[in-house]
Amino acid sequence: MALSPIRSQLLRPFLSSQVRLNSTASTQAVIPTWDDYFKLRKKRRAYEVAFYLPTTVAPAAGTFAYFLQMQVDPLTKVLGMDPLMAAVASTIGAGFGGFLLGPIVGNTFFKLMNGKVAHAMDVRDKEFFEHIKKNRADARLNSIRNPVPDYYGEKIQSVRGYRAWLRKQREHYRKGVFGGDGNNLED
Repeated sequence: MALSPIRSQLLRPFLSSQVRLNSTASTQAVIPTWDDYFKLRKKRRAYEVAFYLPTTVAPAAGTFAYFLQMQVDPLTKVLGMDPLMAAVASTIGAGFGGFLLGPIVGNTFFKLMNGKVAHAMDVRDKEFFEHIKKNRADARLNSIRNPVPDYYGEKIQSVRGYRAWLRKQREHYRKGVFGGDGNNLED
């Protein structure tokens, strides 16, 4: 029963963060401006990109090391293939799987390192993507000559960039509805 105080201390941050930061006012207190949000978003993306290399190399190296020390009879099959081909395919597969996990691990590490703003970032992300959904151009107007510009708003890194994104969405809409160049149209 000596573990119960330790367990409650470990669970306290998870239980109190949901109750404490549920309102928009508290989110604005933690991340006061949209520029601050975009800076944190850029920082989170840097964490995600930084974790591509270790999460790719570690599983590939581990798989390669496993197959390197393995005693293999050249006449038997491993995973239904030649042992060398199975080792190469497994090493590449493990590296690719690690590559796909890189952003997840980076995002988790960002949330651990920036625990005070993690929930506020989630709230702002939802709010930001609601703005994106509301203001993006209709994808049905997409064509080879008129592709949808940054449909999910992934390249937006500032308020100024968001305004430029809005202009591009409006231009895409005009081109899709009215055809041709939308520069002659009045607002």
